[in-house]
Amino acid sequence: MSCEKQFVFYAAIVSFELEVGGPGWVKNSDLELVDGRGNRYNNERDKRRFTVRPCQRSRSMIITILLAGLLFILAAGIRCGFALDDLIWMAVNGIKKAVNVLSVLAIVGILTAMWRADGTIAYIVSSAVGLFKPSILIVTIFLMNCLVSFMTGTSFGTAATMGVISMTIAGTAGVNPVISGGAVISGCFFGDRCSPLSSSAILVASVTETNLFDNIRNMLRTAAVPFVLTCIIYGAIGLGGANQVDAASISDVFAKEFQLNRWMILPAVIVLGLSMLRVDVKQSMTLSIVCAVILCVVFQHRSAAEIIRIMLTGYKATDSVAAQMINGGGLLSMKKVLMIVCMTSTYSGVFSGTGMLDGITEYVKTISQKTGRFLCIVLLSVVTSMVGCNQTIAIMMTEQLGCVLYKEQENSQRAVDLEDSAVLISALIPWSIAGAVPAATIGAPVYCLAAACYLYLIPICRLVRKKNIFPGCNN
Repeated sequence: MSCEKQFVFYAAIVSFELEVGGPGWVKNSDLELVDGRGNRYNNERDKRRFTVRPCQRSRSMIITILLAGLLFILAAGIRCGFALDDLIWMAVNGIKKAVNVLSVLAIVGILTAMWRADGTIAYIVSSAVGLFKPSILIVTIFLMNCLVSFMTGTSFGTAATMGVISMTIAGTAGVNPVISGGAVISGCFFGDRCSPLSSSAILVASVTETNLFDNIRNMLRTAAVPFVLTCIIYGAIGLGGANQVDAASISDVFAKEFQLNRWMILPAVIVLGLSMLRVDVKQSMTLSIVCAVILCVVFQHRSAAEIIRIMLTGYKATDSVAAQMINGGGLLSMKKVLMIVCMTSTYSGVFSGTGMLDGITEYVKTISQKTGRFLCIVLLSVVTSMVGCNQTIAIMMTEQLGCVLYKEQENSQRAVDLEDSAVLISALIPWSIAGAVPAATIGAPVYCLAAACYLYLIPICRLVRKKNIFPGCNN
């Protein structure tokens, strides 16, 4: 069996990750909301449940599969004539190249915990939830989740906070969960794609050796038209109207847990402001963490020991209702993501050192000549997302296989092409944890991904604008 065929066999092994495990059910809060007629809706009576455990179970399975895949790749390398010691060093070199992204991800874990502990996320959510109006409910759901995801850089975290709140309000207002779920997922991946705190954006910048903020600027440019179209679509859908909801109860929940004031927004302002000034992302996040620590001490009256514990294990609210919406973060919350990145980095190192993928990349070149470069990357992303079932794997595999289509000076274009394909398409695969976990977290049916129009409008608009839908295009 050739090296290329062995790699294909490995891909088939990875595909067994589909439909891993069952949901772990966690009861939502007993928070009451009131519509315009004074009718009360209680989540216990509505029997709403939100799944929050599949993420961890799926990630554990991914790590196991990745480890098995690594062993297979090492065996394939030995069959191709490489010494085991050399293969191990190739894998180590792959990890070395990912040290920067690993350190950033660790800081992100600490940062998101501190934003929870100091009241930053609670303040943002409390301020934003009052903007939900019946006539513009769906587009507001999209925009609010865009805001929170951009502030936090995480689709999972956004789904667990603003996403859960949005679905609760939308359900109370009588909105179809498929539509509201699609709006939430679209908003979650707005920031997951282009936030300076996003692990996917950081990963893309790392593997393509590009500047994160230059990439963000390019991403915002390619997202402008799809963003407007998404707002128009959700706005048109929302014209049918919805019931008025009193969201004051949600703000009251956070008011019991935190001392909230305008100072709470400062850690987010620091990150965004310094990002615009193109300050190194690790420096800007570190300063934001310092600011959050000060706010924790001054306003939330937390001790040094408690702050250190939160940095490591994440924030845990004392109020049971608030806990459903705000708990999470911490260095340990990133451990499985860090392991996934390490494992996929070993693959990259071995593939690069052995040339295992050379045969497959020739097929990629042939397809690109017939379809156009970006369409080829899109098709490649579909395959890697279906096989990898994970955003990180999809990004790494697509970059590894598609890099042959770009010249050395085209790294920036390669980065934005990855962001407009693999980062988004992985969330549209029903069995991928990228989209399935946020959908499960907010209690929406998985086919709500079909209503996440922002995710597929970006690659579609790119294809139309560049005319990559026509054979022979090289862009």
